[in-house]
Amino acid sequence: MVTYTRTYSPIKGRVFRVVLLNTCGVPVTGASSAQLVQSGFTQVQSSAEYEDGDEYIVKTADNDLCVNEQDEAILKRFSLTATICSIDPGLVPTVISTARLLTYSEAPTGTGFAIAEGKNSAHFSLEVWQRVAGSGACDPVTGAPLWVYNAWPHLFDGQIGDYNIQSEPSQLELMAKSKPVSALWTAGNAWLGSGAISVVPDHWFQNVTSVSPPTPYAGIAAYP
Repeated sequence: MVTYTRTYSPIKGRVFRVVLLNTCGVPVTGASSAQLVQSGFTQVQSSAEYEDGDEYIVKTADNDLCVNEQDEAILKRFSLTATICSIDPGLVPTVISTARLLTYSEAPTGTGFAIAEGKNSAHFSLEVWQRVAGSGACDPVTGAPLWVYNAWPHLFDGQIGDYNIQSEPSQLELMAKSKPVSALWTAGNAWLGSGAISVVPDHWFQNVTSVSPPTPYAGIAAYP
């Protein structure tokens, strides 16, 4: 049996969305919810973290190898670093629970942020849409533009990275680590389609889709 697949070439980064989750990885809804859709970033770096497999070495009396085996490495999680060039101050309290929004009574109400010491208990998801390069940039049947959709559906341990004040533009680094997805995370997710969530503890999804990404905006919106 042959499984036919669609090849695609991801390029650049168009927009990202951050959604506040509870500790079980389920999106928070109602008055306490938060989602941000933005385009002011320069990169999102995802690095896989592995636990090296156990190694078994036994040598003979003449110092030759008698047993030389190593178990496979185990994927533990992904570490992400997002570099933000256009800072929306609402993003920081969403991913750092010890941060708060600095506000004024008149619009715009959110003008900055403050970060206190302490343990960060925030959980959130990150989705990033990329363009498709080359001849495969459009659906061959409908003619609609195609997008590469990336989702890290459950992130925690958000941290602030380097922030440099110098004779160049300053950028803000936000870092986090992944957890397995919740089966309740993708309700209404048009970019993954139905049946994407299973009992497998997935940490990262990538899918090519003709569904357009959301439109960026300034500020924090309710979810959904």
